[in-house]
Amino acid sequence: MPVLLRINYQRQDVIFQVLTDKPSLKSELEVFLGGQNYLFVKSGNQWSLAEKHATEDLDLGLMDEVSRALALRFRISSSQHVNQ
Repeated sequence: MPVLLRINYQRQDVIFQVLTDKPSLKSELEVFLGGQNYLFVKSGNQWSLAEKHATEDLDLGLMDEVSRALALRFRISSSQHVNQ
């Protein structure tokens, strides 16, 4: 089931969906934002936009804010779940 998240970016509310099932268990998340899907990859405790999007004309500030929101929402790493 998709998870809806909201951030405030440049004084506007931005709503996006995390489409990946059980996102706390994953190291990659598919995000639906502005009518397009983006892949975010976890590295340590941070999420970043996958390199496959590097050639696209994106608002990198917005993508950084989405990354921060993902890091705050999905703090639990998959290794913690595996060991339980």
